[in-house]
Amino acid sequence: MFNKKRQERLVEKLSMIKPTSKAELKRTCLYLSNLDVDKAEKMYDFLVKDVDIPDYEPSSKPFIQNFGEQASGVFGWFRENQDMIGQAVDFVRGIIASRKGGVHPANPLPPING
Repeated sequence: MFNKKRQERLVEKLSMIKPTSKAELKRTCLYLSNLDVDKAEKMYDFLVKDVDIPDYEPSSKPFIQNFGEQASGVFGWFRENQDMIGQAVDFVRGIIASRKGGVHPANPLPPING
């Protein structure tokens, strides 16, 4: 029982290690070794030995730039699929009109087996 609980804590601590940069990895090693510098150095050396990671965290994009890129992607998708969206709108209008007893859509969908 004691070993299982200890293993769970070790696995939880190991899952905390996310080496996005050497600086972050050093901080994590210090935290996990309870601020014991010798243990932290050994852990850091072991983890970083064969891994190529940046020295510092990459700078994150400002909110406006992220928002602009996302909006451009959405509008680009709409532009690329404009004809399909138009057909879907016409189809929905046709369904609504037929339920009201109105006219069939101007551009009926082609037959599936045709």
